[in-house]
Amino acid sequence: MRGVLVTFEGIEGSGKSTQLLRLSERLRRRGVDHLVTKEPGGTALGAEIRRLLLTRHASGEIWAPEAELLLFYADRAQHLKAVIRPALDAGQVVLVDRFEDSTRAYQGASGIPEDALNHLRDLVLQRLRPHLTVLLDLEPEQGLTRAGTRNEALPGFQETRFDEAAVDFHRRVRQRFLQIAKDEPQRVSIVPAKEDPAVVEAGVWRAVSPLLRSSGFEVEKKSRASKTSL
Repeated sequence: MRGVLVTFEGIEGSGKSTQLLRLSERLRRRGVDHLVTKEPGGTALGAEIRRLLLTRHASGEIWAPEAELLLFYADRAQHLKAVIRPALDAGQVVLVDRFEDSTRAYQGASGIPEDALNHLRDLVLQRLRPHLTVLLDLEPEQGLTRAGTRNEALPGFQETRFDEAAVDFHRRVRQRFLQIAKDEPQRVSIVPAKEDPAVVEAGVWRAVSPLLRSSGFEVEKKSRASKTSL
């Protein structure tokens, strides 16, 4: 594997997608060959899983936590095989909007035991781990307010199932993200997400740029543009 895997994590409304795309544009201007993708839904099959996971079913039926967990890992297994591993093998920087830590935070907060999470992680990821995870940290109340504003601005937007969960659930999710960062400080960089997006963007670049330089990417050089699957 010659590329670099950078993942973006955080609660709903933390600005992950915005900051990932801002970083992508910065890399594009510098000619860094990179790929932007997301979970769930980074493949054609994964897009169907995403719809099942993030939208309310007309019947009102709710996924059992174990069923939800397996769907997320089915999406990840396909994503790794079809998109992420080939891009890393080709030497690209891969930017992923949500990855393994989101599963550990969200499904862990839903009551899935750690040993089950560890077993599926080892089965699907094998030895692969992100080189860097950017954790955009925000109070759940502010994040949910942002998510609500976003949803109202997108008529017909249906990916709101997690946004609609109780605030106590989002507090548990945030604490699980913070615990992951505490346990793996060499991998996870916490960037406060409550400030203006430009300020947050600068914090993201401070976290990412040393890794790219140390990995041999010429972050100041202008070259070809990237391709994007998001």
